[in-house]
Amino acid sequence: MSETVERRATDARTAEEIRRHHSVMVADLDRLSAALVDAAESGTDAAPARDALLEWITTVLVPHAAQEEETTYPAAAGLVEGHLLIMGMLAEHDLIRQLAGLVRGTKNPAAAGAYARALFETFASHQRKENDYILPLLVDEPSVSLTDLMSASHGHHH
Repeated sequence: MSETVERRATDARTAEEIRRHHSVMVADLDRLSAALVDAAESGTDAAPARDALLEWITTVLVPHAAQEEETTYPAAAGLVEGHLLIMGMLAEHDLIRQLAGLVRGTKNPAAAGAYARALFETFASHQRKENDYILPLLVDEPSVSLTDLMSASHGHHH
């Protein structure tokens, strides 16, 4: 097997691991944001659900976005086919951070739930673009090794 074919096969496996991680993240955010909505709608204390969501945002979502901004995004942005896509993805990272800030900043449980669901929908759409456009672009690009990018990701892991 040639070095290029082997690298692409390895990168394809890495991309699949990233997709699985994204799937877990989307499911976690769905569950956590729905729990906040459920608590707000039922009139029970929404603080535990909000706190759990905010903990996840701080420990999972924000580091994940930072990792992408250090690894896959610069690599894809350096490709003609990826430049504008990555500019849009970075704008979505700003929106995701803004929505997370709204969840954190409101004291109203119903508003927090609404912001949390908006965060979930935005993030789910964002992950589909990463999975369907960015990862294939990087796997197919001969000048990029997705596996090498991820192994140099400063301790953040998919």
